[in-house]
Amino acid sequence: MSKRIGLAALLLSILSGTPVHGADPPKEPEKAAAPEKAAETVNGIARPAIGNPVSEAQFVWYLFVDAVRPAGGSLTFENWTEQCQLNPKLLGCPSASAAEGKTRTPHGSALAAALRGRLGKSEATQGGIECGAMQTKPLNGYPPPTNLSSKPVFCEEVFVNADEATFIRGNGLTTLTGQQAYGAKNGGAITFPWTSIEIKADWVPTSSFANPTFQCPDPTNKLYTETINGTCYALVGMHISSKALPDWVWATFEPASSITNPNRCDPKLYNACFDPWGTTSKVPYGKGTTVPQSPQLQQLMAQAGLNKAFNNYYLTGVQTQFVNAQGQAIPLGSSFVEFNAGVNPGQASCITCHKYAYLGGTLQQPEQNFGGPPAGWPAVGYACNKNQQGNCTPVIPNSVSQDFSWILGLMPVK
Repeated sequence: MSKRIGLAALLLSILSGTPVHGADPPKEPEKAAAPEKAAETVNGIARPAIGNPVSEAQFVWYLFVDAVRPAGGSLTFENWTEQCQLNPKLLGCPSASAAEGKTRTPHGSALAAALRGRLGKSEATQGGIECGAMQTKPLNGYPPPTNLSSKPVFCEEVFVNADEATFIRGNGLTTLTGQQAYGAKNGGAITFPWTSIEIKADWVPTSSFANPTFQCPDPTNKLYTETINGTCYALVGMHISSKALPDWVWATFEPASSITNPNRCDPKLYNACFDPWGTTSKVPYGKGTTVPQSPQLQQLMAQAGLNKAFNNYYLTGVQTQFVNAQGQAIPLGSSFVEFNAGVNPGQASCITCHKYAYLGGTLQQPEQNFGGPPAGWPAVGYACNKNQQGNCTPVIPNSVSQDFSWILGLMPVK
């Protein structure tokens, strides 16, 4: 497979069954368990089948592999638009003086700052860039890793692909005022194009760990590392969200590293890992268990020419629904991303958290409900404070739906 094949061509070839450059795409999973709507195609590209874990896992792995393919000395997604490039006044972005002379401008986690009541305030500095302090105390009884240094920090980047960036800029959505005006003309809703993709990448420097730690490059090929602004970082968590379905497709990936992600797959924290397409396991597995990659994933990674370290990255899980067939809430969280943001054990759900992204009538930065559920509203399952039979958002009546995107909620008023 050519390394120059873009995401659209890759998905078109794999998910519609059309070979590209001689690659043999895996057969499309059966869709018997999926609603008819999910089996539709747009521009010839099939969406994942809702409720079919094989189809869902296959879809997000193709997103992941395409995102981390080498491109011009970087990973492909690193050439996308970072949220601070959409509007430098977006809350939490580095100041112009802090960003001056920097090749990249990672920043702190907006979710962590919101949960700590520190949005818009300086928290920790790494190489002249304000990042975020890691969780060093037990989180509702769940202990942090034991190898942290005295003042560990982590940094974050949030990227959007070209289709999403064009939509945001072209419709004046880089300010809350612009979002309000757009909503007034479009039935109170912002709806992203189905080809939109967002990636949240969490990076941690070597200085955040006492013993053991890691180095750049990692000689063990267990961690993907980069030297950013002169500092050695490891990629320790990646969230990918795709608008391929109305409620988006949510996935999170982590390295199987005892140094940086020792609590990966722990159901006592957020959830066990489950990947029936990218691994040989057809059932969920827990903390301390590393299962082999499937032959089809190994082939895909080899064809894409990925850095060897990505062979040690695993899919934690996928969400396309709020609850399962039994009506039980579907959790999803990263042992690094959510834990260091301060999300309590058992309270992580990407799809539920982002469902609360609505712009209320009062324009303020950040928007009134940024950061997930307000008091009395659930963090997992349906976003509704009255029952668990469906979503009953918005929390504030007559709000503008931001289509699950918290990026919009961090934009300045004007």
